[in-house]
Amino acid sequence: MSDSPPKAQFEKIFEENNLKVYRFAFKLTGDANRAQEITQLCFVRLWENMHQLKEGQDVFPLLFVYVKNLVIDETRKLYREKKAMAKVADNQSAETANSGEKLLLQKEFSNHIHKLVENMPEQRRNVYMLSRSHGYSHREIGEQLSISPATVKNHLTAALQYIRKELTSHFGNHHS
Repeated sequence: MSDSPPKAQFEKIFEENNLKVYRFAFKLTGDANRAQEITQLCFVRLWENMHQLKEGQDVFPLLFVYVKNLVIDETRKLYREKKAMAKVADNQSAETANSGEKLLLQKEFSNHIHKLVENMPEQRRNVYMLSRSHGYSHREIGEQLSISPATVKNHLTAALQYIRKELTSHFGNHHS
């Protein structure tokens, strides 16, 4: 590694590649918000691996790989989330033919989610509420809570995983 400290080197790489990475992420996702998130995650990953860079190495191919992997991971996760939510919804509609019972179950379902949200660490709960109840974007939530959009995303991911796990164990196992 050269005489320039990693931070200076990182900033230089960021400035030279930020836009290219964003354009590539946007091309893959077709979604400006996701592209922005992926760009940030990509540079977080680079920062974590700065010690492995060789002097004078062209970093773009590495960033290119990071972006591709992040998009793949993210797409899988979105797909899994949609599938899990659909499965929970299916289980419910299959189990509750009777509308009174259905209402009761929906009430139990939302009470259960409410309880789960109450049990979350405060920061995670705030992020979840701002996102799900108020529809704020990761950037807006980040600004309100003075945390980075990447941190917002991590909190949301953790919150959704927790809710999904709890719901599956609570609702997924009754078979009539």
